[in-house]
Amino acid sequence: MSGVWARFEDVSIVGARQFEIAAHPSLRQAIADGIERGFDGELPSLPDEAEVYLLRAGGEDIGLTALVRDCPDPGSVAVVALAIDPDARGNAFATKALLALERRLRRDGVERVVTRVPRTNGRGLYFMLRVGYTPLPPVSVGDATWFTRGGSG
Repeated sequence: MSGVWARFEDVSIVGARQFEIAAHPSLRQAIADGIERGFDGELPSLPDEAEVYLLRAGGEDIGLTALVRDCPDPGSVAVVALAIDPDARGNAFATKALLALERRLRRDGVERVVTRVPRTNGRGLYFMLRVGYTPLPPVSVGDATWFTRGGSG
């Protein structure tokens, strides 16, 4: 683990090296829920170029996120995973993590932050709308809806 990469209120984002999902059953469930509630199949692997970060609150690992730079186009960063442990939900941790990510990436000069939500994840689609993201025109990267903050950016 490295130091804190970003923080917003009580949520810290910490780099994760050689992250093994099998060692974190609750985070595995969080990722599965991000595909579809009740999903129990094999999880798709993250892109090889993904940067994986753990989300922490109160000294506990409460989730994870993964980013891919220059996706879906140069200058953008895609949040390809944002998952909160089922036991930690209801505390606005995902919202705080997303705000921390945006602030850090903007400070680093990233032009646009986009997110992707599988079309089978109704709660995730609603979450993105609730936090001020709007759908992008169809993007030809997987079967998902892509979002960005404040318009077609």
